[in-house]
Amino acid sequence: MHKLFYTFIFIALTFTLLFNVSPAIAEAPAVVISRVQFGDLTSLSYEFVELYNNSDVEIDVTNWCVYYASALSDSIGSKMACVTTENPNIHIFLPARGSLLAVSSLLSTNSGLNGDIKFSATLSKTAGHVRLLDNKNQEIDKVAWGDTAISPEGKLSASVPIVGEIISRKSVSETILQDTNVNFDDFENVLPPSVFKYGLIYEVQDLCSNIDNIQTVLPDGYSVDVNSKCSPPPIDVCSNLNGIQVTTPQGYELDSEGKCQSDVCVNIAGLQTIIPNNLESDGFGNCVIHDECLNLPEIQPTIAQNYIRVGEGDCRLNLLPIIISELLPNPVGADDGNEFIEIYNPNENDVLLDSYLFVIGSDSKSYNFPAGAVVSAKSYRAFSSSDINFNLVNSGGVVKIFSIDNYLIDVGTSYVDAGDGVSWSLIDNLWQYSNRLTPNAANLPSIIEQEIEIENVLIACAANQYRSPETNRCRIIPTAKTVLAACKDGQYRSEETGRCRNIISDVASLTICAEGQERNPATNRCRNISGTVLGASNIKPCKAGQERNPETNRCRNIVSVIATADYAPTQVNQSEGNGVVALSFVGAGTLAVSYGVWEWRTEIVKFILKIRRKFSK
Repeated sequence: MHKLFYTFIFIALTFTLLFNVSPAIAEAPAVVISRVQFGDLTSLSYEFVELYNNSDVEIDVTNWCVYYASALSDSIGSKMACVTTENPNIHIFLPARGSLLAVSSLLSTNSGLNGDIKFSATLSKTAGHVRLLDNKNQEIDKVAWGDTAISPEGKLSASVPIVGEIISRKSVSETILQDTNVNFDDFENVLPPSVFKYGLIYEVQDLCSNIDNIQTVLPDGYSVDVNSKCSPPPIDVCSNLNGIQVTTPQGYELDSEGKCQSDVCVNIAGLQTIIPNNLESDGFGNCVIHDECLNLPEIQPTIAQNYIRVGEGDCRLNLLPIIISELLPNPVGADDGNEFIEIYNPNENDVLLDSYLFVIGSDSKSYNFPAGAVVSAKSYRAFSSSDINFNLVNSGGVVKIFSIDNYLIDVGTSYVDAGDGVSWSLIDNLWQYSNRLTPNAANLPSIIEQEIEIENVLIACAANQYRSPETNRCRIIPTAKTVLAACKDGQYRSEETGRCRNIISDVASLTICAEGQERNPATNRCRNISGTVLGASNIKPCKAGQERNPETNRCRNIVSVIATADYAPTQVNQSEGNGVVALSFVGAGTLAVSYGVWEWRTEIVKFILKIRRKFSK
């Protein structure tokens, strides 16, 4: 019963929603075709079409047109007359309950009925259509007459009047005309009026053609140009400044409160009311990085390291000049990558070489030291041609050091004819060649090679040596294994150095060897007795966990040995299949229960219903 009741309610609501729709009522157009004359007793060319504003408001009828179409035409037809103006900013209004009269030219000429607009006589006397279209070509109203007109309103055309009569829209009241959208019902045949009402339309100029709606009065603060384009009053972007500021003045920026503040750094984004740290004004409203040393090639926000101010924006090095101390123009072997130039720093603090460069040979080629290269205080540092891609000419040249502000710091005296493997070195303030190369260290003079002569006779070379024909010196024969000569009587050969040493013969005067030692009969020196264990009373006992090594007589840690158990431990392995077995039981149990429920489903349902009825009672 309840289900039937709910079903009925649902169907009733559905039908209410679907069919309870209010019928749409078409609103009659505000302007209608009120009268049409196809000719009079005088001439069939005396035609007119009258329009009427059937509303209580004025209507803009600018560029509205009246069209005529033949009886068998369903098109808009041909244009008869339009309400136009030469000025595009002029709008023509038809007042409320007012008429607009369009007359044929012959009627206007012969009867003096000028009307509001004119057209050439064209209306058919037996059947046809007259339409009214607005400025967007939308149909406002239509009237058809005659039985052969195929497109009347309401499927029935107005009746064709006899000569001397017109078709006229019926009146609902003195000011309202009937419009049911059925031409046959809305129009009747009557005699033309003796007095026509026209000349009621009027013009209104739109002062702002670019603004929606017609502006008969210029809006407050607006300005208008020659094309009737109106511009709104300018927005003052700087309310805190005198006058109207259409844009933010140059040199100003808006603050957080929307006020214009003077910007001291126009070249930096955002408002800068004060010059930021490490910047200064260039005098033109721009802020640039403060440069302490204008004479240096790069901007120095602070005085460069090792420099001092000596004038307005002028900095000079405040260090002892670094010194060129050694050159290697002609290394043994290849020159590339093996030549070097050594610099000495005589100052008490480290010197950063970024402030220096050096010139080789002519002054046209300069080189920078590696970026960040430093020469420690009172130290030497060599730079090879692999560190800096330079080339020292073997035949001669000169090296100079300049500061980056183009001051000459030092000149390595010119060298000539540099020999293989000798450096041009500054030793004791004197430039000279040296066969002892000392890169990164103090310079050393050459080793002077001299031959020892006795009465112009060279000392004979040893048995394992030969005399070099180039240097006249004795050299060890490299191809033969050297055989040492036997030591003299009273000497022995040291196993460590291979040299002969004197044997101490006076045993009586020798110091007694210490305990644990014995005297070597070959050298008469004391040596440790290998393998001898001193008495237990003289040896310090080993610590707990240590034992004495019988070979070295030293204490050593006892290596722990894991005791062997009297029984073998039994390894217990957990079965990897226990989880699988459990899952198997669960799955089998689930299947069994499911099958039982399905098999006894009828009995289970009856049992549940029985319990339910019991509790319902």
